[in-house]
Amino acid sequence: MIYLYALCPSSTVAENLPEGIGTAPVEVLTVGLLGAVIERDVDIVQIQADDTQLMAAVLAHDRILGHLFIHHPLLPLRFGTQFNDIDSVITFLEAQGETYQQKLSHLQGRAEYLVKLMPQPLELPEIASDLKGREYFLAKKQRLQDHTAAINQQADELQNFLADLATQDIPIVRSASQDNEERLHVLLSRDTNAAQQLVNAWQEQLTTWQVVCSEPLPPYHFAA
Repeated sequence: MIYLYALCPSSTVAENLPEGIGTAPVEVLTVGLLGAVIERDVDIVQIQADDTQLMAAVLAHDRILGHLFIHHPLLPLRFGTQFNDIDSVITFLEAQGETYQQKLSHLQGRAEYLVKLMPQPLELPEIASDLKGREYFLAKKQRLQDHTAAINQQADELQNFLADLATQDIPIVRSASQDNEERLHVLLSRDTNAAQQLVNAWQEQLTTWQVVCSEPLPPYHFAA
């Protein structure tokens, strides 16, 4: 079986790569202007039957892509993509070459960033310890109202930000939130300085959220 990691320009050089999924060297098979990053003699179906081997294979898949992406544009393929033989890979590249070359051109100079939006802790004043009776009750009620208002402000700020982002020419994939943390996969320039300037502007807009941005990643969510 032939395992496919990614599609790439035919000029991509597969040298000094880290260890792949199996024991065979990772190589680039080219057809015309398109290349495929492949590894021979890898049977993913067999590997998927063992959780330990499966986890190691997933890590190897990401490791190869991350290494190549430092110097080359890539179109990552879904983990587990494999063909029966080299001829099948060549047929695939010949049939889909123009389409994938256009996608690679679109991704040229771009990278995926994972942007996390984390709500800032709500800081409300404590109720004075000397309040009693009705005054204590009113102060407690006011604190609850302030807390609700602060939560609503955070929610409104997030929705306004996402609505504004949707009007811009920025490809984005929104993942399910985790522990109130919003996760956005964003396609931006590979120039980290340019990307960071944009993230800084988002932080100014999101005053009640903390914006954290990853390093540039292969465009996993934008390869389809």
